[in-house]
Amino acid sequence: MVETTVVNVIGTITYQQEIALGALADTLSQRNEITSVTYEPAENHWLQTRFAPDNTYVAFYRSGRCSIVGSNSVDHIYEIADCVNTVIRDILDFNYEPKVEISNIVATADIGSSIHLETLALELGMNHVEYEPEQFPALMYRGENYTALIFASGKVLCTGLTKMEETTKAVEDLASRLKGVK
Repeated sequence: MVETTVVNVIGTITYQQEIALGALADTLSQRNEITSVTYEPAENHWLQTRFAPDNTYVAFYRSGRCSIVGSNSVDHIYEIADCVNTVIRDILDFNYEPKVEISNIVATADIGSSIHLETLALELGMNHVEYEPEQFPALMYRGENYTALIFASGKVLCTGLTKMEETTKAVEDLASRLKGVK
């Protein structure tokens, strides 16, 4: 069994209405739960905030969507979503439960041995692999519903899944395939 470490979880909240970002920025800048607010419409079309206590990055979009980035667990995404919803309920008028979704989990693992990437490219099948060592030092493997970067050192980065169980299984399955390649 390979230990999988979550390095980033990205979640979204969907509000069923357009958000006036300028007004939201003014209001959020006065809230204690918010450690920073940046809204520069000439540079970015979204409102950037950081929520206490750990400065989690939360971006608001005019469309009514909100992204939470930089968490290290699915549970943390839901905790931050609750904080965001509490603040937004004080600002926006809605009487529904906003939809919270996990949109991506990024995890790493170390299989514990080095890998010959040229051999691995052939083993995994060229239709699932991109490997150009002159451009990037890792092999990119496209699984059924995820993408993995595999380094010669035996380190693996897996992205694209939305459930922790799926991510762990993908890393373990991949690691078992990699162990035989030297």
